[in-house]
Amino acid sequence: MELVGPKIGIVGGTGGIGSWFVKFFENQGLNVSYAGRKTPLAPADMAKKSDVVIVSVPISVTDRVIREIGPLVPEDGFLMDLTSIKKAPVETMLKFTRSEVAGVHPLFGPDEKKIKGLRIALCPGRGEKWLKWLNGILVKSGFTVICMEPEEHDRMMGLIQGVNHFSTFALALCISRSGFKVEDIIKCSTETFKRRLDRIESIFEQPVTLFESLLMENAAATEFMVRYHEACKELIRITEVKDKEAFGRIALTLKDFFKETPN
Repeated sequence: MELVGPKIGIVGGTGGIGSWFVKFFENQGLNVSYAGRKTPLAPADMAKKSDVVIVSVPISVTDRVIREIGPLVPEDGFLMDLTSIKKAPVETMLKFTRSEVAGVHPLFGPDEKKIKGLRIALCPGRGEKWLKWLNGILVKSGFTVICMEPEEHDRMMGLIQGVNHFSTFALALCISRSGFKVEDIIKCSTETFKRRLDRIESIFEQPVTLFESLLMENAAATEFMVRYHEACKELIRITEVKDKEAFGRIALTLKDFFKETPN
């Protein structure tokens, strides 16, 4: 039976991605409430009154919040989280609530205005009714939904997010120790490098705890950071001895690997 008008409650609904989803569900014509550290409505009270409870808090406190509100979610309800790590939150939700459960990871930031083309990862935990409801709303709204197991998601994010932010931090550290002033680097930058400098600046405008969690809370991130480090060492050895043949072989291998990449 199709669900009509479920009450949505978002823990952390005043934050970036949490507030984004408050507006999203409101635009679907749904009754949405939210609770945070400074809201009159407490998370526990909200969870008891909601059909769908969404946890949108920093990774470092996600486990604690799920343990606190999970038992309060109605048994015929739905509990989900919006963090960028899925295995641990899904396991905690399965343990501390009797409701249906899913892990959700929006693969975009809170500044996005248009939905069409945005991707979102959906990791089933328990139950089918609410999962079908959520998937239906997302697809109808224009999202591209990628269904995957929590473990697969975390390994993928260990590469996509872990190595990405690790390499950006490493570049920032290298630049800071180069002996050059930032303004002089900017004057001489190509447009490509200028975009990388803009990316570095945008990262450090955000709470550092966000990136700490991405690099330290997902074990797969460490694995792929080590692989990235090994790849860097290999390329350094090749360039140090000016082994153009080895460099060419690697370039051809990479060309073959990426040439079939879809847009």
